[in-house]
Amino acid sequence: MAQYDIHHTCGHEETVQIYGTNVHGERTRKAEWLESKPCRDCEREAVREANLAGAAELEGSEKQVSWANDLRAKAIGDIKAKLATLDTQYIAAAQDWKDAQRKAGEAIIEAMLAETSAKAIIDNRDNLVSHYGAVAQQAAK
Repeated sequence: MAQYDIHHTCGHEETVQIYGTNVHGERTRKAEWLESKPCRDCEREAVREANLAGAAELEGSEKQVSWANDLRAKAIGDIKAKLATLDTQYIAAAQDWKDAQRKAGEAIIEAMLAETSAKAIIDNRDNLVSHYGAVAQQAAK
């Protein structure tokens, strides 16, 4: 095992412990791979911003807004990941069922992005998807 100073593409630097042998340059290749991408924090922030693109501004304290945006971004990311696997995970399912699932997922994401209360997101943090599924159904009526 050895420590490497990694200079990420985002400009951040960190020291990482890379385990394993280096007989065939494995650790060196991993260090080069790490340097070819942004740091974990910047990568996580980019995903968070992508998931919150077009989101309504939340009302609440600074801590509430930050926490609610984290919860909302994670839930939206989970929904997008699930929607991306519909065709491969449910091969035998009827296409109209898959389309209905896709439409429902998109409606839930839209309802989450339209939320303006940080408190509402935090209060429903244990069941965000089902809560905003109900909100989306009410809006469709």
